[in-house]
Amino acid sequence: MVRFTTTKLLITITLAVLCNAMMINLATAATTKEESTNTAAAEADNSEFFHTCSDGNYDKFKSLLDADPSLIHATTKDGEHCLHLCAISGNTQIVQTLLEKGANPDIRSTWKDGLRMHPLSWNTFYGRHEIIELLLKYGADVEADFDLGGSINEKTGELEKVTVLDVVEKILASEVDDEQRMRFAVTRNVLMKHGAVRYAVVEPEL
Repeated sequence: MVRFTTTKLLITITLAVLCNAMMINLATAATTKEESTNTAAAEADNSEFFHTCSDGNYDKFKSLLDADPSLIHATTKDGEHCLHLCAISGNTQIVQTLLEKGANPDIRSTWKDGLRMHPLSWNTFYGRHEIIELLLKYGADVEADFDLGGSINEKTGELEKVTVLDVVEKILASEVDDEQRMRFAVTRNVLMKHGAVRYAVVEPEL
């Protein structure tokens, strides 16, 4: 199995690093794999397939998908889908193919430290506005919340809802270069065009 730890990095590194150089760390695959005809795609060791998503190798991705169509719904051990990992490569062709074949645009990470992140949140952190357009076109919830950097409600003591628009506006308010500012400004415009609204004040330790 492969553990993709980019989600965890989002908790521990600073906003500046998030904007400049977020990297994926791939853990060593397990040396053994359970053989079972009933093993679901989500539980199988499909590390080669997940690498094509993060690397953006469409030809290899398509070859593996044609050989095993169930990979459309496959996730890593931590519940991360190819739609999450495409935020790293920025490959819109892979995303388009997945969505056309029925992949869930709102699928969430199930890892306990995965922040319940969905593909929209991963791609927002990378400023992948073209992928964001595709996700929203295929029904992604622009107001879907996740557990990152929200403020505490003084009345309830609970974490405020944090959405992708909260995050992208915090990024734009930070020190980023002109190219990044343009990319995230376009990302914000795409989100707002699809009805995104702010819900929380995102703390600096995002």
